[in-house]
Amino acid sequence: MEEKQPFKIRYLLVTFMAFLIALLFYYGQTFEEALYSEGFPIPDQAKIQKVSSEKSFESYTWKPASEEHGLPIRYKLIIRLSGWKKVDQTETMTTYEKEGRKVDIISRKNYLGVYGQKE
Repeated sequence: MEEKQPFKIRYLLVTFMAFLIALLFYYGQTFEEALYSEGFPIPDQAKIQKVSSEKSFESYTWKPASEEHGLPIRYKLIIRLSGWKKVDQTETMTTYEKEGRKVDIISRKNYLGVYGQKE
């Protein structure tokens, strides 16, 4: 019976640590909705540069954006958790889809471009 006790303690400790990490991850960075792409998350730290309502386009300066590495993993996870699915990727542009709506994201050094499109 005593052999099972350390396993339970380890299990509880690992569960607690995972919960703490999830909370830190969630509250560490907040997101707001894109202007022309309803429901698509934009990092709160991204500063808007340019907006075009005709083209449903928004551009932001955001330091974690990169051409070589693409979008950061934590941002990809938030996009996925928001219900958007990756449907295509071509070099620096990634296309996400949700409920018939598509959004193209361009990630370059310190730059994030968001193009909303309707299907």
